[in-house]
Amino acid sequence: MRAIWSVTVRQLLRGKVSTGFSFLSVLLSAVLLSAVLLGGDSLVYTLNVKYYSMFALAALAAVKLLLCILLAGTALMIRGGFWLSLERRTRALGQLASVGATPAQLRASVLLEAALLGVVAIPLGMLFAMLGLQVGFWAMNQTPGIQTITAGQGIRLAVQADRLAAAALWCAFALLLAAWGPARRAARLSPIQAMRPQLQGVPKHREKCAPASAVRLLAKRGRQRAPGRHRVMSLGLAMSAALILMTFTFNQALIRNYDVSHAPFDYRIYMWSEQNAQYPGEVLQQLAGAVPGKRGTAMELADRFCGVREERMLNTLQIVLEDEDFESWYGQTLTGEQGIVPVVWAKAASDLSPEEFGEQTLLWKFDGPQITVTGASDVSLPNGIRQKGAEDDRFTLVLVTSRSAFEASGISFGPNEFCSYAVYWDTDDGRTITRAVEPILAQSGLRYEIQDYTPTGETALRGNGVHILLTVFCGGFTAVVLLTSAANILSTVSSGMLQRRRELSLLLSAGMSRRQLARMLALECLGYSRRGVLWGIPAGFVLTWLLADKMLGIPLLSSLSPAALLTPVVCVGAVSALALLVSLRMLRRFSILEGLAQRD
Repeated sequence: MRAIWSVTVRQLLRGKVSTGFSFLSVLLSAVLLSAVLLGGDSLVYTLNVKYYSMFALAALAAVKLLLCILLAGTALMIRGGFWLSLERRTRALGQLASVGATPAQLRASVLLEAALLGVVAIPLGMLFAMLGLQVGFWAMNQTPGIQTITAGQGIRLAVQADRLAAAALWCAFALLLAAWGPARRAARLSPIQAMRPQLQGVPKHREKCAPASAVRLLAKRGRQRAPGRHRVMSLGLAMSAALILMTFTFNQALIRNYDVSHAPFDYRIYMWSEQNAQYPGEVLQQLAGAVPGKRGTAMELADRFCGVREERMLNTLQIVLEDEDFESWYGQTLTGEQGIVPVVWAKAASDLSPEEFGEQTLLWKFDGPQITVTGASDVSLPNGIRQKGAEDDRFTLVLVTSRSAFEASGISFGPNEFCSYAVYWDTDDGRTITRAVEPILAQSGLRYEIQDYTPTGETALRGNGVHILLTVFCGGFTAVVLLTSAANILSTVSSGMLQRRRELSLLLSAGMSRRQLARMLALECLGYSRRGVLWGIPAGFVLTWLLADKMLGIPLLSSLSPAALLTPVVCVGAVSALALLVSLRMLRRFSILEGLAQRD
């Protein structure tokens, strides 16, 4: 076993470039896993997310699934470093096998290499993750949105011994997954295969057709002779593309669900009381006139959902406006009579006509009064009353009547019915209105809720904070995934170029120009980047479907966007282009004599 230790440590020290890239891949994997785990714990601890809503609980469950997916993804991305280490050490392992090393000892050599890298990289990666989270939280805490959702305390990094141990175990498990496949392959190596590495790259079957161009043919033969190397690069890029697509669409799904939960109006005060209580007309008028020069619109309303059509709710909204507001909107008064409630169809706020809804949707039919649609208006309701938002998911019919016509009908309600009232304002700053109406509301005796969706309101600030959190999470996650993928690809490319020095030297000595070699390398690069996109995008769709559609109940298609689809393609292309630049740089420094003198 001492010989295994000696050979493993010597190979790590000799493989300067490949060892450095492998160490960087393990380090970035530890940073990514630790940041997700410790950052998620910090958010849960700071925001008490567990007590927010069922959606928050579903989001937490989705994040746990995301962590499991991330574990497999990072393991796959850093696996390439161990495959290359195995290729580089194949001859040394064959020599050990020929002098009596057992398969268990050969497997232990690869696992020992992973352990030596992990002992240094995992604690360092956890430290970098905590430093990065601390800096990120400090920057986010400077924004009003984050201060709003944390009640002025800011997001604090929660570091506990058990969570640090859990993060270390997750990182170690990812490292074990990455090294286990190469370790098993090392245990199955026979001495003759190890001493003659070219026997491992024999194509398994003949190609039906070969490219006409010699450069294309050589690029294809290069992929066939070293299928493991190209498969590792393709799988690493595919996992990067899948994780990036999943992150962007998951982020978009959470933001969309948060945004559509907001009402489409800017500002209103919503009040309710038992139906047998007296109509609070005086209170409503005081509220409507509380801000000099900016009068609100008071109303009584009834709202009911009645079934589903085309997967959208059918909703009737029946509004009672004060006579002055109704006449200003409709242009004339309404005349009511006993037993009949005349209403006006508000076309601008409705998706359907009264005829399309049908009689069963009319609400005011308790003790005799009947609804009669006496007219229609294309004018928008005052102060943005119930204006539909772009993300509204329901069909709405809005019927409006005046206070005098409503009271003349003699309508009455049952003792258990409730009556709703609202005062609307069309404003960009709800703070002034809130300060003016709070004393009136405190003395009204009504239950109420101030719904301020203006840019200065708490809801908008909270939404900005949520957007910042999700955007930082998405951007940071994507950046570390790209760094991990780039480290893996650069490690693979650098080691591959060192191992192919004799092959490239023979091609140069046979008459190929360096320009043709560069074209051959570019075609190889294009091949594994194309595979990465073709494998990664469908995998990303599956992961997104699991997270958004199945766990959060948000349809997959509504979460997708052109940016989410284009970003992984661009990222994979950027990493592949970087790998090509490294290959071309090494090719320019290539010496034919040194390459021909290289030993197998």
